[in-house]
Amino acid sequence: MRRKDLQLEFDFRQHGGKRKGAGRKPKNAEAGMPHRQRAKKKRGQPLLITVRLADGLPSLRRGGALKLVLAALSASSDRHGMRIIHYSVQSNHLHFLVEADDRECVARGMNALLSPLARALNKLWGRRGKVFPERYHDEVISTPTQARNALRYVLQNGKKHGIVAQSSIDLCSSAPVFDGWNDRPSIAAIPTAPVVATVAPASTWLLTTGWRRQGLLGIHELPQTKHAGRPRANLAKSSRRATSR
Repeated sequence: MRRKDLQLEFDFRQHGGKRKGAGRKPKNAEAGMPHRQRAKKKRGQPLLITVRLADGLPSLRRGGALKLVLAALSASSDRHGMRIIHYSVQSNHLHFLVEADDRECVARGMNALLSPLARALNKLWGRRGKVFPERYHDEVISTPTQARNALRYVLQNGKKHGIVAQSSIDLCSSAPVFDGWNDRPSIAAIPTAPVVATVAPASTWLLTTGWRRQGLLGIHELPQTKHAGRPRANLAKSSRRATSR
């Protein structure tokens, strides 16, 4: 009799799929900004943007690096539908308050700003590699209280880090050209004031009129505390606390 063929069964191990520890590992000690879907933004809502420098690089507030940052900000202050209204240059990160019609404009504008700036900084420092390795963080500004808190956070950020005197304004920011101070010192009285980057005039109601309903900014006001691990403005705090400092 013809022997009946037997079907052999193979035990294949299952690979792939979502599992613990899968995915690209962060290069630094902590993971960068997660690629979550960004919050929806309406046309009249500004954005507070934070960009972090790679670990171990020189300060952005010194010498040639500061000049390159200010030049890049001036060149990109109104480009691709994104307008930079205010900025703050810190040693290892940047803060911006921007206006844009939509998120596509923001993405194009940020790329036009950061890509050439990264190349220029690498040339200055004689290195290769990423200068801004993490995805930029942004927060939608939707109320007058949030707008005022965001302005204070950006313009007074140097005081939060202890590198600007309480009675002065940060010369590595757009504070010298901000017209919303209630007690700003004379620019002529500030020694060795660097060139301030060109910024675009605000056009949204929140950054022109809305925030002023909470009172002008006092030069001694400090930014509110940040969330753990990431610089944020805690923008949803009450206006009562904002005006009491």
